Amino acid sequence: MMDDAELLHQYAAEGSEAAFAELVQRHLNLVYRSALRQLGGDAYRAEDVAQLVFTLLARKAAALAHHPSLTGWLYTTTHLTVGDALRAERRRQRREQEAQTMHELISDTGSATDWDRMRPMLDVVMQDLNETDREAILLRFFEERPFGEIGTRLALSEDAARMRVGRALDTLHDLLARRGFASTSATLAAMLATEAAIAAPAGLSATVTGAALAGVSVPLVAGGISALALKSFYLMSSAKITAVAVVVALLAAGTAFFQLAEARTAQAQLAVAAGEEKTMAAQVADLQRRVAAAEQRVVAVDRGSAALLRTAQSTAAADTEAAQPITVDGVQARYQQAQALAKSGQFAAALKEFLWCYDVGMRQIASFAGLRSSSLPDAIKALGAQYPEALTALRTRRDQADQRILAGEDDSRTIADFTSLNRILDQDGRTLELFDQLPADDHRRHTMAIYARTQLVAAQRYADAALAEPYAMMSSNFELLQDRAGQATGPNAEKQQKSNREFLVETTTQNIEVLAGNGDLAHARELAGRLLAYDGSEETKAALGKRLERAGHPELLTSLSQP
Repeated sequence: MMDDAELLHQYAAEGSEAAFAELVQRHLNLVYRSALRQLGGDAYRAEDVAQLVFTLLARKAAALAHHPSLTGWLYTTTHLTVGDALRAERRRQRREQEAQTMHELISDTGSATDWDRMRPMLDVVMQDLNETDREAILLRFFEERPFGEIGTRLALSEDAARMRVGRALDTLHDLLARRGFASTSATLAAMLATEAAIAAPAGLSATVTGAALAGVSVPLVAGGISALALKSFYLMSSAKITAVAVVVALLAAGTAFFQLAEARTAQAQLAVAAGEEKTMAAQVADLQRRVAAAEQRVVAVDRGSAALLRTAQSTAAADTEAAQPITVDGVQARYQQAQALAKSGQFAAALKEFLWCYDVGMRQIASFAGLRSSSLPDAIKALGAQYPEALTALRTRRDQADQRILAGEDDSRTIADFTSLNRILDQDGRTLELFDQLPADDHRRHTMAIYARTQLVAAQRYADAALAEPYAMMSSNFELLQDRAGQATGPNAEKQQKSNREFLVETTTQNIEVLAGNGDLAHARELAGRLLAYDGSEETKAALGKRLERAGHPELLTSLSQP
């Protein structure tokens, strides 16, 4: 198995998204748990911090390939990122927490309460450890590494690693004791072990990977597709090929077949969930609810649907077994073939190739994610002008995603498909309608805000748009875009630099509109000042002025112009 340095080098040198995804998978829990603790259990903001930390990792991959410990760097960067975003608030909370701790120490309420008091201060005290002790604690209690592996990482024997962890734990105990937290080292170790039970939400790994890689992407260039030019990143196992093929076949049989397939899929998921010892009871109950709801809908389906479904499944399975391995070159060739067929008037054949790319090929390969959500559905829509079946295919897939979301599916890829297809079909109202149906505390609402941010801003729904991106991430993205704007090389460098600058101005002025419209005038003024310092042209001032006027705060631009 490749170590962290080798994966970083592979990503930095080759742009290997698989290598970066493996790094995210290895270390996401460490970053997420640390952010969650420091943010007082705010899961949404912890996810935002995780995305920002791994975006910084992607940006600094080349330099960090030689760093002695990626774990330590990620942990420290998480701590600093949270601090940058919440410094003033955390200082106030820290004073209040210390005062409360002194009061509570008068009466001991047990180990659970001890940990509740100690938990918010843990990451502050961890910064007081020396680098080796901190690394030992991180590896043993935060990443649950065995002593043998810890020894390898710290160039120690297994016994020496065990002693090093013990000494580091004693030191941490002493530091906490100085702040008024009385407990034994053994109790502290047990408390730290409870942290290992906290895992990042399902699906966050793919979301974080996509957001991080999107932060270092470059625009598409003529004559090919860049693996780093895509805005989104998703991973899909080869085991899902057959399921996708079945969905394609079911489209011909109608919506009723989809309902039946949904019921059977939910039943299969329930069987797997029930057989796994670690499956949560709540997850089983949710799957049972989905099965019952799907079966009620299937009652109205004609019995002949089942026979057609079996035929479709058999055909899809045979096609899948006979198919060649899906590769980047193969998918790109079929996409270009579809374009050629459309140009020559062979609309049915072109649609078949386009839909294969959408449902199977580009869905399988992460580097096509951006093309799949933009240019590909645009091409299918254009085909619909001469061949109405193409528009029907887009609507069917949009409705399919809609049904899955309403059924409770919390998958960012499904939400991304729903919002992008509504945009292609000029039906953004459908996106906002579904957004409003989701409860305020529903994680899917936060995910949809990310993909529907432009639509929310267009509707001047600034509080909802603000769910998608905290100011710390806006600030970091501004720096990333600023760095990228001047990195274009080659014969089209000037044109690409101009395009990068225009994208930076468009993205940043939209962020400023959201901040101002949501009442965060201090950050809106700060970001606007940084933008004008970077590009003070009249065009940029005019674009910023329009955004601030829409947000109801045109005076901000005037105040920036005054000495």
